[in-house]
Amino acid sequence: MPDAEPDKMFPMSSTSPDSSSSPDRPVSRKEQREATRRLLLRTAERLFAERGLSQVSMRQLVEAAGQGNNSAVKYHVGTRDDLIREIIRTHIEPILRRTEERVTQVRDSDDPRDHVASLVLPYTEHLAGLGAPSWFARFNAQVAVDPAFGEELRSLGFPRIPIYQEGAAAFWRGSPDLPPAEFALRRQAMRTVVIHTCADHERLAATAGEPGDWDMVGEALTDAITGLLVAPRRPPKPAPRKHHR
Repeated sequence: MPDAEPDKMFPMSSTSPDSSSSPDRPVSRKEQREATRRLLLRTAERLFAERGLSQVSMRQLVEAAGQGNNSAVKYHVGTRDDLIREIIRTHIEPILRRTEERVTQVRDSDDPRDHVASLVLPYTEHLAGLGAPSWFARFNAQVAVDPAFGEELRSLGFPRIPIYQEGAAAFWRGSPDLPPAEFALRRQAMRTVVIHTCADHERLAATAGEPGDWDMVGEALTDAITGLLVAPRRPPKPAPRKHHR
């Protein structure tokens, strides 16, 4: 798909450059640099989401953002890894604020679904707030499967945050006692379901030119993850005996 003009690809939203300033006030160099930086981050998020992390060169990114200097990314953001980390960071902060609110609200709940919702809904609510079109769910899915980036980058920020650790501990209290390998498998399955379901929904919404139904997605994912969480463990059946003639 040809790269659209930057000002047409990114309608005004909570992540757009500040539009509250008077149009008659001169824009400072600092404001210009920050606006260029935000534009580069949004353009990179879109291109990475649509093509994959390894399929976008810095030259392509600079051209898609309408910048004439090929070193613009290095000047305003840094390396490719810095760019990806910064995109993630800009989304993690609002998601963590929502997570803190929800984890605090259900702290005394005995219902496993409440604790699942406290970790799932902050993500889908954040995606809803991005407007349409959005790219972060697809970007996040690309990061999750890209072999060049380790777990440190894919889970940047969350496991080290106390409120997230508290929410995760309450979440897993609803699970049956599982062997380590099965625990890891369920955790990976949950992560995969959330990340790729949201990416697919965002893609379908973008194709249809309509906002995603993130309330529905959030509630459906909460139900599905709760099922994965509380499902009882059935030990493997012994292999059938071989009858020797």
